[in-house]
Amino acid sequence: MKTKLLFPLALLLIGCGNVPSSSETSTSSSESFSLEEGEVFAYVREGKAHITWNFPDHSLFRVYGSDTKYGTYQLLTEKNGIRGSSFSTPSYRYGYFKVSAYEDGKDIFLGKVVSPLGDNALVIEENDDLAKVQEEIDERHSHLETADEGQFSSDRFAALFLPGHYESIEMKLGYYSSALGLGMIPDDTEVGSLYVSTNVLGNNNSTCTFWRNAMNLSFPDFTQFAVSQATSLRRCHFKTNLALAHTSGWSSGGFLADSKVDIRIESRTQQQWLSRNDEFGKWNGNSHNYVFSGCVGQMPAHSWSESTSRTSILEKTTKMAEAPFLYVDNGEYKVFIPSLRKESQGLSWNESSMGKGRSESLDSFYVALPSIDDSSSLNDALSQGKSILFTPGIYHLDTPLHVKKENSVLMGIGYPTLQVKDSNDQGAILIDDVDGVRVSSILLDAGAYSSYLLKAGKEKTDTRHSDNPLVLSDLFCRIGGKENAHTEVNDSVIVFSNDTIGDNLWLWRADHSRGVAWNDSEGEEGRKTYGNPAYTGLRVLGDYVSMYGLMVEHFEEYQTYWAGEYGETIMYQSETPYRVPSQDEWYNSELEKDGYASYKIADRVDHHFALGIGIYWVHYTHDFLESAIEAPIKEGIDLEHLVTVTFSGNSTGGIRHVVNDFGDAVGEDGEFRALVESYPLKEGL
Repeated sequence: MKTKLLFPLALLLIGCGNVPSSSETSTSSSESFSLEEGEVFAYVREGKAHITWNFPDHSLFRVYGSDTKYGTYQLLTEKNGIRGSSFSTPSYRYGYFKVSAYEDGKDIFLGKVVSPLGDNALVIEENDDLAKVQEEIDERHSHLETADEGQFSSDRFAALFLPGHYESIEMKLGYYSSALGLGMIPDDTEVGSLYVSTNVLGNNNSTCTFWRNAMNLSFPDFTQFAVSQATSLRRCHFKTNLALAHTSGWSSGGFLADSKVDIRIESRTQQQWLSRNDEFGKWNGNSHNYVFSGCVGQMPAHSWSESTSRTSILEKTTKMAEAPFLYVDNGEYKVFIPSLRKESQGLSWNESSMGKGRSESLDSFYVALPSIDDSSSLNDALSQGKSILFTPGIYHLDTPLHVKKENSVLMGIGYPTLQVKDSNDQGAILIDDVDGVRVSSILLDAGAYSSYLLKAGKEKTDTRHSDNPLVLSDLFCRIGGKENAHTEVNDSVIVFSNDTIGDNLWLWRADHSRGVAWNDSEGEEGRKTYGNPAYTGLRVLGDYVSMYGLMVEHFEEYQTYWAGEYGETIMYQSETPYRVPSQDEWYNSELEKDGYASYKIADRVDHHFALGIGIYWVHYTHDFLESAIEAPIKEGIDLEHLVTVTFSGNSTGGIRHVVNDFGDAVGEDGEFRALVESYPLKEGL
C-alpha cells in the first residue's frame, strides 16, 4: 500500500547535516500538497528552490543539484533518514534535483529527477550529454507529432536552450511544443535544425499543424516550418533560407515576427501569412492573402489582382510591443518585457542589443505548476502583485484569474493551457482596465459553459492606455474538440480596454475531433452527440484597438464584431462555420440576411481601418452567407485588400458578396475567389 504524506510548502529542515550556509527554509506560502510514497517534488517560492520527498527511512539522504537535466550534479546537502524530508536552497533554483539514499558508501537514487519548471520543461546546456537530450526530444515528439494521438493530447513540452551552440541537435516540434533560447539575442543560442512534420494528416497536409512555436534562437541551415494557425516564429535568426510549407500539400496560415532571414523566404503552399517587423533578403511566393507590416526586404509588390498578386504591404507597424521572453544573465533567470514601439520598421533587436525594454528577475514571478496550482493559488499570487510564469501543463480554473495590477505579466512556456472547469460560468482570465498588462503564449480551453474565455476591462470607459497598452501575444482559444463533452462560450474574447494590441490570435470553435456539433443531440438507442455552441469569436468594444494576425473560425454568429472607434486589423483569416444544420438556423433575423458576416463593423462606428482580410467558405451543407464583411459606408471607414474563397466547390452554397452588397459571389453560381481592392468607394460614398 502506498503511503501518502501531506506536506506544507513551508517545511522545516529536519535532521540536516552538512547543510550549506546559504540554505534556508522560509517561504510565504501556506498551501499544501500530498506526495505518494516514492515521489520527489520541487518548486520555487521567494527565490528559493524547495525539494521534498517521501521515501522509506534510510540512515542518510543526499540531495544533488544541476542547472540542466543531463548535466553534472553537485552535492547540496546530506540529511538524516526521516520519512518525509525537505530541503531548500537558492542554488540551481530553476534547475534539476535528485535525491539518493546513501548506504554502504554509495548512492541509491530514489525517484525521478525533478525541476521547479515542471516535468515537461527540459533545460539544456551545450556541455550536457546531447545524445540523451536528442533522445528525449525524439521521444516527446513521437507522441506529440501525430494528429490522432498528439493533436488533443494533455501533454505539453518546452525545450529551453541555455546560450551556446548545439549543432548536433534536431529540434522537433510536435503539438503543444516550444523551442526557446535563453540568450539575450537569438545569435547567443544556435540550434542545428528545426523540424516540423509535414505528414500530420498525410500527403504533406499541414492544415491541422497547430500549437507550436520557436523563439529567440538561431538556425544555421535551411528550415522548413510547415504550419497553420496557433503557431509562431518570433525573434529568430535563420542564417540561410526559411520555407513556410512543403512544396506540395496544403498549409493554412501562420506568423513570423521580429525575425531575420538572411537569404530567402519560400511561402510555397501557404494560403495566407502575416510577416511583421521582419528582415529578409527576398520573399518568394503568392497565394490568397499575404500581409507584410513593418518589414525590410524584397517583397512582392503591394498589389491586389488575379493577374499579379494578393499582397498587402504596410510600411510601418502602427504600434507594437513584442512578446516577453525568458533569458539568463550571468546565471540568473530573468524575463525581458520589450517596450512599446510606434511606427516601427524592422527588428526590435540587433547583434549587440536585445532592444528596449525592462528586465525582471524570475524570482519576482510566481512560477506555476499544474500539479499544485489552481484558481485559488494563482489568484493569491496575483493579489500579492506577482506576475505568473506558467510551466507546461493544464491548469483547471473554477474561477477566472483576475489581473488587477498594472504591468502584470502572464506568460507561458510549452503551451500551458488554462482549462475552464464546468463549475466556472465566468471565464479563464479577467483583466481590469489597467496599464501595461501582458498575456503571452497561453491556450484557453472552454468548459461546459462560460460567458467568455478572456475579458479585458469590465465596461466601456474613456481611459486611454496609448503609451502602455494591454498586449495579447500568441493567445489561443479553443471551444470543443478535446473530449466528448458539451462545451459552450458566448464570446471567446471581449475587449473593453482602449488601446489594446492583439498580436497573433487564433480563436477557434473546433470543427473536428470530439464534442463538435452545432448543439447536443440524441440519436438511436439514446446515443448522445455533444456540441460546442459558441456565438462570437472576438467582440471589440474599446477604442484604438489594434489586431495583427487575427484568426477567428467557425463561430455560430459573427466571427468578429467590432463596435469600438479607430480600430485597426492587419491581416485577418477566417472560416465560417462548417456544418450548419439549416439556413433557418443560420439566419440573421435582425438584418434579415442569410448567415452572419465574418467581420462585422457596427453601424455606429465612424472610423476603422483593415488591411488584408481573407474569409473562406468550407461548407458541407447547402447554405449561403449574404456578405462576408458588413461595414458602414462612411468617410472614416477604410477597408483594403479583401478576399473571399470557396474550398467547397460550386454545389454547397457560397458567399454572395464580399462586403455588404459589393463584390462577386464565390461558390454556387459564383467564382473560386473574389477580390475587392478597397471599400467603400470614396467618390460619392
